[in-house]
Amino acid sequence: MLALGFTAVFVNLTHGHNGFLTAALFAGALAFLDSRPLLAGCLFGLLAYKPQFGLFIPIVLAATGRWRVIASATTTVLALAALTTALFGSQVWPAFLESAHFTRTVVLEQGGTGFHKIQSVFAWVRLWGGSIALAYGAQLAVMGLVMIGLVRLWRSQAPQGYKGAALCLGALLATPYGLDYDLMLLAPVIALLVAEGQAEKFAPYEASLLALLWFAPVAARQLAELTFIPVAVIAMLLCFVLVYRRRALSPVP
Repeated sequence: MLALGFTAVFVNLTHGHNGFLTAALFAGALAFLDSRPLLAGCLFGLLAYKPQFGLFIPIVLAATGRWRVIASATTTVLALAALTTALFGSQVWPAFLESAHFTRTVVLEQGGTGFHKIQSVFAWVRLWGGSIALAYGAQLAVMGLVMIGLVRLWRSQAPQGYKGAALCLGALLATPYGLDYDLMLLAPVIALLVAEGQAEKFAPYEASLLALLWFAPVAARQLAELTFIPVAVIAMLLCFVLVYRRRALSPVP
């Protein structure tokens, strides 16, 4: 019941959006990563419908030598592209690029949808009056630090739950464009961290941070609009640091 009551569930339902699918594909791929690598790669490949969330996936897979997963994901993406072209014609690709340009310039950079609705470091800077260049700079800085943290974490002997949670968090933190319904991807983050917490007792502040992460999606938009505090972005950044800090407890091979 607690999982069904995750606040992002209601945000996603009221928007009628695809956050459930994104979370299911991501969590499924992580679940089968070692036992069924070809299936995991297929699930990762299906995430190509939301390419902004897949930036770190090939980097992590390459850093850990999971070449079968990469091959399966690449084959899936190519097959989807070929099928899309066969069904709808080659004109879908120029249309996709035109749509992406509109999203970047009007919706993201100019805030056409409202900076308080976008859950990213980029939108945080723009919400506080920063320039587009400063916002991209901050976003790139966070992306670089998260990427380094992910590679070091995945190459360590940290428990798999921490690695999976960090990759989900990294996917959300990497993109400048993600809305509150996309925070459904926090569901596997919370589930994996709670599962690990059963083996390693969490400090009180760590449990409080997980509670904030659970609550953030339903309040993120309203709080950012009223107080200019992007609570969801802050919670995700703090949680990533928490997970990476836990890596320090695991030996590095």
